[in-house]
Amino acid sequence: MAVIDEGTRYAGAELAEWSRKVFMRVGVSETDAVVLADSLIEASLRGVDTHGVTRMLPIYIRRIRAGIMNPETKPEIVRERPGTALIDCHNGIGQVGADFAMNMAIAKAKELGVAFVAVTHSNHYGTSAYWAMKALDHGMIGFSCVNAPAAAAPTGGRKPMFGTNPFAVAVPAGRDLPFVLDLATTVTARGRIDLYRRQNKALEPGWAFDAMGRPTTDPVEAVKGLLAPIAGYKGYGIAFAIDILSGILTASNYGKHFPGTLTDNLEKPTDVGGVFAALCIDSFMDLKEFNDRMEKACREVRECDKAEGIDRIYIPGEIEHNVKAERLVKGIPLPDALREDFERLGAELEVPFPK
Repeated sequence: MAVIDEGTRYAGAELAEWSRKVFMRVGVSETDAVVLADSLIEASLRGVDTHGVTRMLPIYIRRIRAGIMNPETKPEIVRERPGTALIDCHNGIGQVGADFAMNMAIAKAKELGVAFVAVTHSNHYGTSAYWAMKALDHGMIGFSCVNAPAAAAPTGGRKPMFGTNPFAVAVPAGRDLPFVLDLATTVTARGRIDLYRRQNKALEPGWAFDAMGRPTTDPVEAVKGLLAPIAGYKGYGIAFAIDILSGILTASNYGKHFPGTLTDNLEKPTDVGGVFAALCIDSFMDLKEFNDRMEKACREVRECDKAEGIDRIYIPGEIEHNVKAERLVKGIPLPDALREDFERLGAELEVPFPK
């Protein structure tokens, strides 16, 4: 379900062009601006507004202009073996480092069957699914995970120790839609709390806690407090595992060592880490056979007996696919407050926002 469901609609291509120009005005190269803008627009088209142009563009611009995120990204290979590599992003743009790493993982997997590439000293990279899905066109299964500034407590605690720490898995399914699982290890993303706050909307019960660890539906109190982990202690364990892979293993920040959130820290680099992987399906079976089996599995899941009041069962990624189809026709919605922010930013950078 999309987070933003009302406001003035803008064509994705129109927003992408404006976004590229805005990023270039603050020092991002044209090539990198294309990668960055495309990842944000794709998130917005798929209804993942917490990681789309509607929320992340102003944050990225603010951080670049504050001098705490480098607009020039020069990925450096610091360790490499046939099936692995570690990439230092030198505090560059997260999407550019992620693009470099995922492309390398795919290239290595074509030779070896599977590959893992990690990044260090990076920044927010948008949606995890965007990178995992790059493997689909190559007959591969894609994986991506990243850590983030602390927003959730370990089971029994009330101090933030773990980020939303999302991960994604993308699997081709022949003539069916690809299976695309993209989730945070918290019930909702921090960005959704912020968007609800800006729209004066109450949170759903079970999404967050206040600063004392008490459940709350007030987005203002939730911003001061904690996000709830998925599945209780199990979500806490998964978040910890992703922190190990993305942060500890890559020598990036982890846990409570992040210098604040993306919105409240304008002094120090975030220094996140991430892991990207590609698995070549024909290392295990012919791609056609796998696709046939995936098509059958998806069909069986959709045909499962439905609970009372349920009309349809969705495959992971299907709802986002449907939102994208709708937004490609109707446009991406921008609430008035966000549109006004973009108009001010465009005027300041001399890149007029579309009327």
